[in-house]
Amino acid sequence: MNLDKVLITHPLYDSYQADWQLQRDAFHGISEFRKGKYLKAYTSDTVTPSETINTYDIQSDGAVVAKHRAKVETTNSAYVGRTGNDDLDEGSFYGEKLKNVPLYNLCKLVVSEYNAMLFRNPPQRVLPDTPEYHSMVNNIDGENNSINEFESELDQLVTIYGVAHVCVMKYNDRVRWRSYSPLDVINWDYAYRSDGSLELDEVVIQLSSCEEFTVYQYLTPEKIVNVMVGSDDDWQPEDDVMAKYDDGIYYAEYENELGYIPLVTIYQNTKVHNNIGSTVIGDCAQIQRSVYADLAEIYSAITYGAHPTLVVDESTDQLNNGEIGAEPGSIVRVPTSLTGDQSFTYEFVAPDLAAITEIRELIDNKLEKLAQMAMLRSEQMVKTSTSGEQIQQYDDKLSALIRRKATNMENAEQVCWQITADWLNETSESIVSYNRQFNKNALAQEVSELSSMIELAERIQAVTGESVIDPETALVLTQRFVELVNSTSTQNGV
Repeated sequence: MNLDKVLITHPLYDSYQADWQLQRDAFHGISEFRKGKYLKAYTSDTVTPSETINTYDIQSDGAVVAKHRAKVETTNSAYVGRTGNDDLDEGSFYGEKLKNVPLYNLCKLVVSEYNAMLFRNPPQRVLPDTPEYHSMVNNIDGENNSINEFESELDQLVTIYGVAHVCVMKYNDRVRWRSYSPLDVINWDYAYRSDGSLELDEVVIQLSSCEEFTVYQYLTPEKIVNVMVGSDDDWQPEDDVMAKYDDGIYYAEYENELGYIPLVTIYQNTKVHNNIGSTVIGDCAQIQRSVYADLAEIYSAITYGAHPTLVVDESTDQLNNGEIGAEPGSIVRVPTSLTGDQSFTYEFVAPDLAAITEIRELIDNKLEKLAQMAMLRSEQMVKTSTSGEQIQQYDDKLSALIRRKATNMENAEQVCWQITADWLNETSESIVSYNRQFNKNALAQEVSELSSMIELAERIQAVTGESVIDPETALVLTQRFVELVNSTSTQNGV
């Protein structure tokens, strides 16, 4: 038994791992971003405000030299980056920034929108009328998730990463489906069969990981191998069920009764490589990270604007007594030799807060581009469109994308039911059908929502005498409402 494949990752996995991690973190939101992974720190960010006053000398050649700077070794670079020192973040301005800068979770919005469209009407299934299948419909994965819940969560993985996997296995005479992201499938290989078809020849799935060991499943058409790799060479499992492969590596080998690897791969749109798919979330995640950095700049500008940097003459007595401070910035001390005969004691230097307006405009532009990439209607699009033609084009493109997702999800689920039947030594009688009328449903839903919005506004105005919608916005909403009604009527053949 050669388990070398378990100990390495596929080259394509190594190439895409960082992108997948960003897409995952962007979807899950602020908890991952607050770990500091996606936000660099300025040198001044790393100072703890409560610490001793930090001062700088400006030499005759213009160089800035740190006289006293807690936890910072250089001031030659605008960025110091992350140091990995938890003490550095605790109580520092950088730590405060991580806790307070908000995150626009745009990726989750896009994923949720796509998912809602696909599962607005649940898939239709014709399955064998047996206790086994009835049980699986209500508990497909052994974790009490129904088949519809499982497929919905699987679709989210497909949208986030562009690709996801389902492994259909038999455990104690019960067939269970398990979903995996591409981060879990760490190595693989394909081979041509005698009939010329290209099939999965081996694959490695990381099942779980803890401080002491990591569990893998190594699959081939002939074998199913569970592998445990310890954190050090002296590690060994608590029981003797598994055989020793090498120091710290143990395995249990079983025959694969199917004769093929029961792993189904689903792509959102197109296949870039085997096990690598394309997704709009990749570009959206990059914009989300960029907007997060922009918001951090706004936070810094406001904070430093409220606490400007203090510039003092080196002879200032209060400086030596520690009576002058400036938080969260630093004190810059100018030698008398540079001030000449000019009378100079101290002054405060603050950033130009006008830059905040420019950053906000930049953020708005990025959000508009994200909406265009995701083929979603933006607020700006609704305000500027009077004919509804551009919005309809986006609706059509989005509907086409969701239809491709529906086809891919339907085909994958059909294969999963076939594998299930193979495990049970039965002939597959399952039929799966996913909804494909997305545009019509979306239009009808929007008609209803706009109608309710306009009706509520009219009722409030009738009671209070005050309009809650400005005339320009009301006109745009009314025009859009009429267009949607006409479009819906046309689709319904009216």
